[in-house]
Amino acid sequence: MPVFEHVTALACPPARLFDFLVRPANLVQVWPPELHAKVTEAPERFALASRFTVAIRRFGIPQSITSEITAFEEGVSFTDVQVKGPFAKLIHTHRVEPDGAGCKMLDRIEYEAPGGLLGLYLTNDRIREDLESSFRFRDERFRAILEREE
Repeated sequence: MPVFEHVTALACPPARLFDFLVRPANLVQVWPPELHAKVTEAPERFALASRFTVAIRRFGIPQSITSEITAFEEGVSFTDVQVKGPFAKLIHTHRVEPDGAGCKMLDRIEYEAPGGLLGLYLTNDRIREDLESSFRFRDERFRAILEREE
């Protein structure tokens, strides 16, 4: 199964980053606008076994993705696993670590392209390219939101 890993260094306290990450309403602030993302169902804050659903429009196709939090360590990490959606498999682990005066966000995404007709277009290579592009945008948004003075 392909794996995408990404590290983002941020000049903010780890607790501030973690608190931002575990609030589903914040997701759409860091996703590229071309996804037209909208959280349609979610708790106010993630916890173990939380489920959340996001509606997006990608490649001109409306999609709904439902994920469940399968691991959760307060202030440190959590993992969400797609339980319904377009991918054959999607597991995203988010980890926050102190780093000098700031912190590092470590993302690990295990993924597998969908089958059927969608899988002919949305290959594992295409997914990796899309992740790389999305994470460049995401890095900029995290810095703009979390590195500003409060």
